Amino acid sequence: MSVSFRIRCCRCNKNIPLAQDVYELDAEWQRRFPDMMGTLACHDCALRTYWICTGHDGAYVDGHIPPPRLYSNPDCTDAWNHVSAPGTHRARVVMSPRSGLLQGAEAYLRSIATRKGVDPVTATEVRAAIQEWDEQRSEAGSPVGLLQAGEGRPACGRSV
Repeated sequence: MSVSFRIRCCRCNKNIPLAQDVYELDAEWQRRFPDMMGTLACHDCALRTYWICTGHDGAYVDGHIPPPRLYSNPDCTDAWNHVSAPGTHRARVVMSPRSGLLQGAEAYLRSIATRKGVDPVTATEVRAAIQEWDEQRSEAGSPVGLLQAGEGRPACGRSV
């Protein structure tokens, strides 16, 4: 049985339309926008936000975080180099379960964690994210801060 869900954009906090692809934003976005809640973004926030990665001298700006190899080559030039390829809502929350939990896909991810036929590595990653989510909510009473500023996760956005 399929579980329906809606993802809220990590930048504008609006529901991402189901007919629209979802984009994952990397650690450089989190550095530049520390108030992001998660890493999954709508089309407009991902592709209509612009910056360049270098200063007037041609060197990367202070603190610049290179994009993951999955996104582009290491010699990035602008914001688009720090955005993943588009993906479906389901694919993006499974690939980034911590963000999926923060952004509205908890029920779906819980169903994936126990569903027969799911790739064992994927199921393990999703279960680990859910366990962390449950522990943080029971300790703090709130999920706030789980993914702000890229805490505890590799730059590529994959779960640990």
